[in-house]
Amino acid sequence: MEMESRSPACGLIERLGNRWTLLVLFTLRERGTLRFGELARAVPGGISERMLAAVLRDLEETGLIGRTAYAEVPPRVEYRLTERGASLLPLLDALVAWAERNL
Repeated sequence: MEMESRSPACGLIERLGNRWTLLVLFTLRERGTLRFGELARAVPGGISERMLAAVLRDLEETGLIGRTAYAEVPPRVEYRLTERGASLLPLLDALVAWAERNL
């Protein structure tokens, strides 16, 4: 399938297709705004810093999370769900519930 003909839904599923993305979204919903290190420790399963950075970058690009950097020494960066990200979570909850019932 060519990139131009791909639907937005296919693009979203591709972005959400790894376990780390879902775990980061669910962790931010559960814990609220977190710094990078706090988030790395809170995500179940032991996500690496490199993988977390990639997931956060991708989620920020899609507008599902927000990133706030403070001009402090040492630098402080916080991550939180955006309104768009929060609106996606009930749909993901329904998908998880469906999978638990059917797979």
